[in-house]
Order: sequence, then structure tokens, then C-alpha cells
Amino acid sequence: MFSEQNHDERQKIKKNYLGIGLIIFVQILIIWGLYTTFIYNNLRELQNNLRNLAILFWIISEICYIRTQFSDPGEVQQKIVPLKLLHALKDLQLLQFYQNVCDKCNSWKPPRAHHCKRCNKCIYKMDHHCEWTNNCIGALNQKYFVLFLLYVFCYILAIFIIHIIGIYDYYVTNQQHMWNSLTNQNFGIFQVLLIIIFCTFFLFFVISMLWDQIQVIRDNQTVIESLQGKFGRQQSFFENMKQFMGDEKWYYQLIPTTPILKLNYAEIVYGESLVNMGTSYLEDIIYDEKNPKSVYFAEFMIDNYKKKVS
Repeated sequence: MFSEQNHDERQKIKKNYLGIGLIIFVQILIIWGLYTTFIYNNLRELQNNLRNLAILFWIISEICYIRTQFSDPGEVQQKIVPLKLLHALKDLQLLQFYQNVCDKCNSWKPPRAHHCKRCNKCIYKMDHHCEWTNNCIGALNQKYFVLFLLYVFCYILAIFIIHIIGIYDYYVTNQQHMWNSLTNQNFGIFQVLLIIIFCTFFLFFVISMLWDQIQVIRDNQTVIESLQGKFGRQQSFFENMKQFMGDEKWYYQLIPTTPILKLNYAEIVYGESLVNMGTSYLEDIIYDEKNPKSVYFAEFMIDNYKKKVS
């Protein structure tokens, strides 16, 4: 038993070092990419504007990246089923949906929570454990992760276009004066060609991850739930955006501010067949904020974890 525990601990340490290594690798690539745009002697106005945009995208993406790494992804603070919910569910004969207990945490596991082996905690709306951020992606930091992907994509695209224009000017219009600085650097031209290769690879990589995030937001599910063929309550895309990116004005959803979220542990997931049949959602049965006579579980509606229940 002790040998198994030691093995698990060693695996966690190795994966932790892997995550730290990937973070350092990402930082080196991003900074190096920006550096390569400064090796030209002269830039077109378009290239200069793109470089200024790249600097802006770099700053915003760094803020998003840091917040993704160090923010609580959504650790489940409610360790037992709320009593008010428990009593209501007994009356409605729906208790079976909320009786899950995590065999690792030995505490209540809400329907949309998943246990992360790496973090050793249950994460509400856990999307996945991201090695590139060395942290889980869950309800509380998914906004930062999506914004990081968006802005780092814009950053890479700007760097890519700057160098494509530079190569075009050199080989097609023969404006070699733009590359005078490169001729004085044995490594200069190689850097430009290498960063273009990296940009091409990471453009496809980042847009693939970003598209996955857009899809799960659209369908109100996490990556884990999508693999299980399960969905949250189906509603409009903009309503789902509020659940993931914050219930506030649209422009706040584009900047890495702390989102205004209401994490409702009563949410459950539905199979695809039930969703296609247009089923009545249990959330509509067990609570309705607009109906004062319905059950409204304020004690486990947690607004940004300002209110934590033990």
C-alpha cells in the first residue's frame, strides 16, 4: 500500500515538473516570437501596427495565462448535501440524482463535479486538467482559459503575418534593405523561418482548442461531459456564455476580470436522447428564482465563492 502511495506521489511530482516545464516553454516561445519582429531595420506601416497589436495581445494573454494558472478552478466547498435541497428532493423523489459521494474525497459530489487525480479534489464543472497551465480548468477559471486561447491566437497570427510580409518583400519585391540587420546575424534568417514554422503549428493547435471550448459552451457541457455524451440544461448560446464567462455586460467577457457567476450545485446533466426529446429539465421543477413559492436553494447558490458553506 505504501509503495503504491509513493508511486502515485512520484507520478504527481513528475507531472508537476512537466507542467512547469511546459509553462516555461510557452513563455520562451511567446517572448522569442515578439523579439523576432524587432530584427528588421524598417517595417511597413501595416507591420508596425501589427507589432503594436501583438504587444497588446501579449500583455492581455499573459494576464489571462497567469490567472488561469493560479485561480481556483472551482473546488467543491459544499461537503454534504444541503439540508434544504435534501428535504425537497425527498418530497420530489429525486434524491437519487444527488447521492453521489466521491470515493477519493469522501464527501458529497454534485452531479456536475468531477474528481481530478492530479489536484486530488473535486472540481465543479471540471473541463479537463491542462498540462499547459499546470492547473485544472473548471467553472471559476474557464473564462481566463478561453480568453488566453483567443488572445494568444491573435498574437500568433499577428507575428505570422509580420514575417510573411517580410519574406514577401525580400524575395518578391527584393527590398533587401529591410533585411540588412539579418545579413549581419548568422542566426537571423534561421530564426525567422523557424518562428514561422512554430506559428503555423500553434495556430492550428490553439484554434483547435479554442473551437473545442466554443463547442462545449454552446452545448452547456464540459469536455469530460462531452466524452460521456451528456449535456447541461439546453438554452441559447448567449445564456450559456453567461454561465461560463460571467453574467455581466458583453465587453467584460472579453477582458480577464473576475466573472460574476452563480454556481448552482443542483444542476444535473442529461443524456442526448432526453435532450433530443425536449425533456422538462429538473432545474425547472426543483427551483425557480421568479416563483416565490418554489424551492430556491440560496445556501448553495454560490456567487464567486464569496459565500462558502462548510
